[in-house]
Amino acid sequence: MESIERIAPPSQRDLAATDGHIVTMREFLAKPRVAREFQDLKTDAQKLRSTERDRRSLNERAAEAELEAGRRARAHDQHRHNRLSFGVGAFLATLFVALDALPANLAAQTFGLDPLPTWGITAVIVGALAAGMWAVVHYKSGWRRTVTILALTLGLLSIGALRYWFLWVTAGDALAAVLEAAALTIFTTMMVWLGIVVLSFTKSRQVSQADGQARRLRRQAEKKSAQEVELSRHLEAAQTEFVADAQLFSFRTFQSEARRNQFLDYVRAELDR
Repeated sequence: MESIERIAPPSQRDLAATDGHIVTMREFLAKPRVAREFQDLKTDAQKLRSTERDRRSLNERAAEAELEAGRRARAHDQHRHNRLSFGVGAFLATLFVALDALPANLAAQTFGLDPLPTWGITAVIVGALAAGMWAVVHYKSGWRRTVTILALTLGLLSIGALRYWFLWVTAGDALAAVLEAAALTIFTTMMVWLGIVVLSFTKSRQVSQADGQARRLRRQAEKKSAQEVELSRHLEAAQTEFVADAQLFSFRTFQSEARRNQFLDYVRAELDR
């Protein structure tokens, strides 16, 4: 920061070169109010330059992060249709699986165990459904995908059979048990299908993290840009007021208009330095 004390008394050579404007500037800054405004302007100018550097740095980092996110998306073949972030997609898929907890508990009750082991079996069933959803999305082709789909289908049919057995034993009506078991199995199948759809539109964790980092940096850059605009507006208004004070001082000091203009140019140069 340029302090008032650094505007040292000029030598005779400098005085001749600048027509005594350094001395005149020191006289102008002799007033405490003017000196305080000058220091505030210097501080604001330094803050503006710092904000501008930060904004440029954030813009560069945001651009690099966006390029990195694009590279990761292409590497994971997710640059076309994946739109959901990893956190949102995982939450929705977990929600769909959790909605099947009570229907899955009916299948677990078929074994006739105590409540705690029964809920343990329910958790295993729900976890198996979640694993099947993930595997269907993860294995996009090949025999692994075929085996996963077959295993998931067999699991859904087995869960339906267990529900039917439990409902038939408890209600004693075979037709009602078939209808209720079929309805619950269709509901479970729909939840699994919705989970698969959501996960297929969900970015991987690496891509989601890269996208999130790019968005955070872009928001920070936009915030810095807004701060820069506000600081620039405030600094421009303060400089205009300071130059107006310098102009009044020049009218009292100089008789020549040319000297006054030279002094004002010197003041502006000091403000911009």
